[in-house]
Amino acid sequence: YILFKFDGSEAKDLIQRYLIEHPDPNNENAVGYRNKKCWPRDCRMRLLKRDVNLGRAIFWDIKNRLPRSITTLDWDNSFVSVYSSDNPNLLFDMNGFEVRIQPMRANRRAIVGGSGSAFGTTTYKDGVWNLQNETTKEMTAQAHLRVEQEAVQAFDNRIRQILMSSGATTFTKIANKWNTALIGLMTYYREAVLNTQELLDLHV
Repeated sequence: YILFKFDGSEAKDLIQRYLIEHPDPNNENAVGYRNKKCWPRDCRMRLLKRDVNLGRAIFWDIKNRLPRSITTLDWDNSFVSVYSSDNPNLLFDMNGFEVRIQPMRANRRAIVGGSGSAFGTTTYKDGVWNLQNETTKEMTAQAHLRVEQEAVQAFDNRIRQILMSSGATTFTKIANKWNTALIGLMTYYREAVLNTQELLDLHV
């Protein structure tokens, strides 16, 4: 995980260097740009030309810095989220969680601008963490959590494994294995489960 902060001139310079090497006369860079489709449409990264070019330029720059004899980066297994005035959410996944960080500054801009979209309101519910400035104690952002699709699939496969290997096992032993798997899932993911409808449907 790498986090960069660019000012306007730095972002413009990086984009220009990338486009010199990879011209895009037909504005096709947005095609194939990975997005976090697990979130509602208005909470995903908006594939605007400038932000898409910046995302691809960052990936290109970092990939070129790494010695190919040691490692390399694959676009299909990577994700570059760009936070800007037009993209008010920072998206990433970590340790089985999908995370969407929504700075409060973006909320205030949306309210002032009269936006009625989902990111224009402050949310208080399970699965949403309030992030504070350590010095001023001001709430600066909110982190929305959900379980990533790979973790949902892993739990589904675990339950299938329990059922497939049960054979002549008694119901009590199968139930104990189910309870152990479910308790492990809920202990690790906690309130993030409530924001993951696919996982709730799987339980039902």
